[in-house]
Parts: sequence; structure tokens; C-alpha cells
Amino acid sequence: MILETILIYVIGFITGIVTGLALGGGAVLIPFLVLLVQIEQHVAQGVTLIAFLPMSIIAIITHYKQGNVNKSLIIPLASGSIIGAIGGAILAMSFSPEVLTKIYGGFLIVMGCYEFYSSM
Repeated sequence: MILETILIYVIGFITGIVTGLALGGGAVLIPFLVLLVQIEQHVAQGVTLIAFLPMSIIAIITHYKQGNVNKSLIIPLASGSIIGAIGGAILAMSFSPEVLTKIYGGFLIVMGCYEFYSSM
């Protein structure tokens, strides 16, 4: 129990760093929760969304202070994101945890390949 609690704090710390770098902390947190803490995919995704609220607020404030925010993009992106999040959450609940894990894994592979090859 103590080891699992320590592991969760370490996972949170690593995820916070990745989130602060704006590299997509969910790509780290979800696999850590599923593989290391043995949490079901749906629960891991839900926990990730809640955990990112405070991390995102801190990252937003920091990036805003550094002038890294294009204010004209905020409303259109937020509006589309809210609609997409509702649709995505409803869609995710229609998949079994196994299928959802495979979809997420496929997404990470595609994004990893894109990032790798686009930087060449």
C-alpha cells in the first residue's frame, strides 16, 4: 500500500513535468496508471482528466506570463474542444476497456511516428 502510494506520487511528478513542458502529459499518465497501478482504461482516462485541471491551470498561467498564448485562438479552440470532449467521452463509453486501450495505443504510435519523422 505504501509502495503504491509512493508510485502514484512519482507518476504524478513525472506527469507534471511533461505537462509543464506542454508535451501531452496524458500520453504518460494513462499508460502509467494502466500498466503500473493496474487501473482500468476508462478509469485511467477519467482520473487523467481530473488530474490535469490543476496542472493545466499552472501551465496556462506560466505560458501566459511568458507571452506564449495567442488570445485569438482561445475561444474557437475552447468551443471546439468542449464539444469534442463531450462527444469523445460518450464515444469512449461505448468501447470495452480492451478496445479503448488498443485505440489509445494506436493513437500514441501514430503520433510518435509523426513526431519522429516530422523532426527529420
